[in-house]
Amino acid sequence: MTDRHNTHYSLIILAGGAGNRMQGADKGLLPLDGRPLVAHLLSRFGGQGDALISANRNDVAYRQLGARVCADRHNGFQGPLAGVDACLPHARHRQCLIVPCDMPWLPENLPSVLAQARHTDAEIAILHDGERLQPLCMYLDRDIWRDDLSAYLHSGQRSVHGWLADKPLRKVVLNAPADAFRNLNTPEEWPN
Repeated sequence: MTDRHNTHYSLIILAGGAGNRMQGADKGLLPLDGRPLVAHLLSRFGGQGDALISANRNDVAYRQLGARVCADRHNGFQGPLAGVDACLPHARHRQCLIVPCDMPWLPENLPSVLAQARHTDAEIAILHDGERLQPLCMYLDRDIWRDDLSAYLHSGQRSVHGWLADKPLRKVVLNAPADAFRNLNTPEEWPN
């Protein structure tokens, strides 16, 4: 077993979507305050020395941000779990913090709070924003869940909630301003 309170983790940023709600734009590279969206998450959570970005296009641009890039192993933009599946085998640390690219204001203490909430390595810590579960903000053990996730996707299933349904979850409510949990999913939600 590993020390689940150890602060060493691999950061996985999910930026492999088709951008359907953003007119096909590669959301992770869209500028926010003069920097690509994923750069905000890299600077906030990438200090552990291992950052991976799940991306299915523009890999050169993502690599220039200082992270390793992993494309989905399944064709056709199969959803966020396919991005997790692509990155987990390449994570240098067993413990992995997974975040979506469209939540740039997540609290800086997210990794430590999620890591400390788990009672066993097998538990998956999931962020709850006080109103609803944020299932793409999770902390899990790569070695315990990698094969299970791969088998789930291989069976043709793609639902994040479906995969998590029978898992030992630790739901973590994090006290932070509501803006910390804002998603930038559509042009209307983007700051001016």
